[in-house]
Amino acid sequence: MSFPNKAGDHQDTDDILRAELKAAGIPTIQEADGKGPEHMAELLRKMSGEVKTSVIGILHGWKFTRAWYYWVCEGPGIEVAAAEELHASHGRSVRVDGHCGCPSPREQYKGLAVGLYHVDDADGLKALADTIRKLVGE
Repeated sequence: MSFPNKAGDHQDTDDILRAELKAAGIPTIQEADGKGPEHMAELLRKMSGEVKTSVIGILHGWKFTRAWYYWVCEGPGIEVAAAEELHASHGRSVRVDGHCGCPSPREQYKGLAVGLYHVDDADGLKALADTIRKLVGE
């Protein structure tokens, strides 16, 4: 099931986005710092893009920000073998470089590491987080 469209400013957005990250095992930047959800909330909300939120996920150098109906996931990169494995199982919802045509990592990045994904559903977000954790030995 796809993520709901949260573009705009909605009262329930932060709670929904926190739940989406939690289901994937991704802490928010506040949680990673041992702080409550209100920490920097006003500043983050002002700086957010099309989705007005204070929720940003962080996991081993990867940043997770919410867009219209998907998560934008940027980080230091997933090596090609692991990226190809992720693509084989979730390539339609964990989109390499945010590409709507869903090319493989090898095709899009010519064998180099993938450092940008757009993720359309909860299963894909968890699969990406699990791949990152596996690569760092967590």
